[in-house]
Amino acid sequence: MKILEATHPRNLWGQTVYARMRKEIDPYRDRDCFRPLNRAYTGDDTFWSIPSPEPELDDRFWNLVKSRLNDPAVRTAAGRLAGAVLQWEPNPEKLLFAAILRAGVPIADWLTRLLPGSAAVSISLFVGPGIDRAALQRIRKSHPDRTLVFVDGWTGRGGVARAVRELDAGPLAVLNDPWGWADFSGRRGDLFCPTACFTGAATLGFSRTFIERPGEVFSAYTFPRRYCRKDLVSAWQSHCQAPSEVPDVSEFPKTENRTEPFFKKTDLRLHTNEVCRALINADPKTLYFRADAPEVRKSYPLLLALAERRRVPVVYQVGDLDLYRTQAACDLNIAR
Repeated sequence: MKILEATHPRNLWGQTVYARMRKEIDPYRDRDCFRPLNRAYTGDDTFWSIPSPEPELDDRFWNLVKSRLNDPAVRTAAGRLAGAVLQWEPNPEKLLFAAILRAGVPIADWLTRLLPGSAAVSISLFVGPGIDRAALQRIRKSHPDRTLVFVDGWTGRGGVARAVRELDAGPLAVLNDPWGWADFSGRRGDLFCPTACFTGAATLGFSRTFIERPGEVFSAYTFPRRYCRKDLVSAWQSHCQAPSEVPDVSEFPKTENRTEPFFKKTDLRLHTNEVCRALINADPKTLYFRADAPEVRKSYPLLLALAERRRVPVVYQVGDLDLYRTQAACDLNIAR
């Protein structure tokens, strides 16, 4: 079985990827290998047997992404997250970050830089089927002396957090946690992280993982190396703070971590990072923002660029978004 080792030349992040690497396909030509944009998860686990599609984004967009990677609010949140994990386990050499593909990979990368001695691997987790248990077993066997901390980019309605909690194999750490479902977070509230724009073709070299055979490590198609943008990964890594800047978590407000989670039912896709993912691999009908147009142009140009590319109409100053603790939302065109 082909696991993507940390030292493999096509591995941009240096994290061993616990996935069965399948044949190389072209993400922009072999469309029959991907599910339609308007197919939504209905609770049927066969949904996860086909990977989501990859958007073909141009140099102009990726240059805009690169220009937004040096975000002080994101750096501060990452430092606070590292501090919170360090309070829980003071010895980084005991820590193994299990980055949930894909959003957890850039965050786990920063955590290993902020906490020298820690290590990171990558694993799949889907709401519904849960964690890739075959991969988790291999990880435990390879790292018997380390304590697992699952890492994702953010939480939304808490589906991933509940799956991690049910697994009872380690806590969940995320950069931001608007509804309070994670064990550790760097910030409460809807904080947009530009790595939400990262695609498999540009920053990983393989597709979204999929379940090929029950009980086996999840699979992924590999992509041609010519689509990888190592400059994006290097730019992100270069903006990480120094370990000496990790704050003393004893000074954190008690509301930052382990609070009573919030939940409000809605059919909307919520929070800026999840909206970004919808603009990349789903079929949004309308994009809504809490702020006015000038503020959105200043704070969320990446979301506007994706909406323009997909010709998604935008509505500003939607006050009802306060009810959902979100700065942005979208509804989806869904196949019936």
